[in-house]
Amino acid sequence: MSAEEKILFNVNNSPHVRDGDSTARIMFTVALLLVPALVWALFIFGWRAIVPIVSSVAACLLTESVCCRWRDRPNSIGDGSALVTGLLLAAVSPANLPWWAAAVGGVFAIGIGKQAFGGLGHNVWNPALLARAFMQVSMPNLMMSGEWPHLGGASWIGNLFYDLGGNFTEVNERVKSLAGAVTTVSRSFANDGGVDVLTGATVLARMKAAEAVDAAGQIIPALNPDWMEIIHAWMGGEGGSLGEVSALMLVLGGYFLIERKIISWDIPVFFLGTVAVLGLVLPHPYRLGEVYAYTGWFQGPWLLHLGSGGLMLGAFFMATDMVTTPLTVKGRRIFAVGCGCMTILIRLFAGYPEGVCYAILFMNTCVPFIDTLTKPKVFGKK
Repeated sequence: MSAEEKILFNVNNSPHVRDGDSTARIMFTVALLLVPALVWALFIFGWRAIVPIVSSVAACLLTESVCCRWRDRPNSIGDGSALVTGLLLAAVSPANLPWWAAAVGGVFAIGIGKQAFGGLGHNVWNPALLARAFMQVSMPNLMMSGEWPHLGGASWIGNLFYDLGGNFTEVNERVKSLAGAVTTVSRSFANDGGVDVLTGATVLARMKAAEAVDAAGQIIPALNPDWMEIIHAWMGGEGGSLGEVSALMLVLGGYFLIERKIISWDIPVFFLGTVAVLGLVLPHPYRLGEVYAYTGWFQGPWLLHLGSGGLMLGAFFMATDMVTTPLTVKGRRIFAVGCGCMTILIRLFAGYPEGVCYAILFMNTCVPFIDTLTKPKVFGKK
């Protein structure tokens, strides 16, 4: 046997087949596909939104470096995981978050959510979502994302938000919220530059406990949005965190993640499908004066559910985290359906208008059980 033939039969440890992807390449691809959504958020909210982005990314990178040095491990900044965590944390933060609060979140995400468990590959929960939950509890006033989009954008976006099917004042006359009526501003005043930011409840807060008054003065459920309100939610015409105003950009980024086979299609499809079905089927609570009532079955605004809150960000960029999701195909689908069920249940019946963050964290906790439940049989054994 020649030397060339011996090389062909060289035996080594697995894996025996490699596809060229590395952790760094995957992470930097995810970061690159997050950039369009964050750029869109900058366009919507204005340049002030760069503050939480830069602060959270810088804090994550610095904390990663310090923790690696303290643990006497090689610096892992180069793998891109800390960069992705910083960008995701910025995406779930409001545009007006102070720099120091974003930095605290970044330190918690890496120091507690990742390095305390042993680093990349050992964390139980998604670090960015864990930090988001920590910030929501420790600094709730700063995490209230009730600001509406910046009005200094291009004229076409202003016309889309304020002239598509009626002006902003007409929408506000129709929808009232427990969090206070949204500031009403005439289209002419807004276009003249008299306003920088509008404050008010997000679309999920209005859906959570809202009442609306029709032309006859009768109180009716505010759960039958027209196409203008649905487009607002999908295009960024509603208040919220940086990632909440970029639903279409996130869908585009998620498509390329699936196309590149960085994530599997089943988690986002089962997650979004569960939210859509339950958002349509289940009765929705609304406020009828001082009493809560419920709509009928199959009357839910499922399109508004899909385009509102952090659902697209969670479905494509967070629930698909390789470390905190099940290993098997069946397990991933159970995980995704669980995320969708928890999201809708929190949105409709819990005391919090958004449920994506806590739904994913809860299902992250269930991953070891799901893996055990869906573990495949050893070949050749009963």
